[in-house]
Amino acid sequence: MISSLMIKKMMRAGFLLLVSSFLLSMPAEAAPIEKVDVSLDAVGGDLPPAVEKRVVSSISSIGSRVLVGKEESLFSLNSDAYNKVLADIINRVVIGYMVSDLSVNYGRDTAIHVTLQPVGKIIRSVDTVIDYGGLTPEAARYVAEDTADVPRLMENLLIGLPVDSVGWAESVSQSAGRDLLSQILPEFQANFEVESGENTKVRIYLIPQGKIVRSSRLTFEKTTVPRLLMLRAAEETETALSRLQGLPVAFVTRHSGKIASDMNEILKKDSFIEKYGIATDTTLISAENMELRVNALTDHWVIRTEVWLDAGRDGDRNTTVEGMLGHYIGKRNTVFGEARLYPGPMDWDVFGGFSHQFGSFMNVGYKYNFVENSNHFFTQIPLGDKFALHYDRDFKERENEFGFSYKIHNYITLEYVYNDEDGKWLRLIANL
Repeated sequence: MISSLMIKKMMRAGFLLLVSSFLLSMPAEAAPIEKVDVSLDAVGGDLPPAVEKRVVSSISSIGSRVLVGKEESLFSLNSDAYNKVLADIINRVVIGYMVSDLSVNYGRDTAIHVTLQPVGKIIRSVDTVIDYGGLTPEAARYVAEDTADVPRLMENLLIGLPVDSVGWAESVSQSAGRDLLSQILPEFQANFEVESGENTKVRIYLIPQGKIVRSSRLTFEKTTVPRLLMLRAAEETETALSRLQGLPVAFVTRHSGKIASDMNEILKKDSFIEKYGIATDTTLISAENMELRVNALTDHWVIRTEVWLDAGRDGDRNTTVEGMLGHYIGKRNTVFGEARLYPGPMDWDVFGGFSHQFGSFMNVGYKYNFVENSNHFFTQIPLGDKFALHYDRDFKERENEFGFSYKIHNYITLEYVYNDEDGKWLRLIANL
């Protein structure tokens, strides 16, 4: 007879067995797939980064549509069958390659690793031609310096790819190429034509973007020799500068130092500038109306020649030819001689004097008129690149003269003059 204790133990064991059987028969809690990560390699070598990016993106999209949101157990229990399905889908989407191996680690974060093998013909060479559109050869030369590595980069992108994949992998021949050009040449839009084959041909059309250089000019800022003596050099340099019209302003800004240096080399090769050792330097102001500013200076001498034509002034000194020869003493002091010829009727003034330059702010000096036996104090104050003030005090006649000038061109300046004795008038100055 079974004791009551034994019966209790048997009942307890039976209950535990029943509970265990019930728990084991229950399915595990569902774990939906939340994320798919894709890794990739290729038979025979690495894929070009742009191709790998495109393929990974495509496989990730496939994985997300097929797997994300579904229970991972549904796939892990039948992994072989589902892996074959995934491989078949990838083979249909990724043109030019076939899946040689695929493994999937199913879970909440599912990892897919795919090995691809190229099929068909392989690109073995790439011929890249860049079309610079309507740019002059001189302008295209600057652009070509920036794009010198583009043919090599296109080879790196395309060589080794299946020929059939080029049309599919638009990111290689189009988007990736544009990305390359946007980094190398951000001032241009690049359009591509790709003729795929074992010897692939790529033609790139460059189109300027943004503001375009439409005009150009050369301006003398500081000179210590007559401008007419440098006319040939200025015209040659200005012609070279004009050939850069059509370039984007942003491109010219980025290369302003190089362009200014090249223009300066043209100036320095002029026979007059070279013979007399005139030091030139240039600054390029990039804009739709581009400007090259030139300084042409000698170490010791200052030579200036001008013709003045006065309008609205009484008297017979309305036409003046002025010449000045000066010599530097140190960097800021100048001793000079100056002569003024008044053609109708013929008359002269001859001066001797010195001046001191206070930085770029003011030039102050004294001169003596040997013809009139008069002492003069004068000052000249530049106001930017175009405007200037001048003042002259004749101590003998006790006259003050004021002038406000505007530089119209390299060779022409317009000045408004007021004199205590003669009143006010306009003066046109030819800077020879």
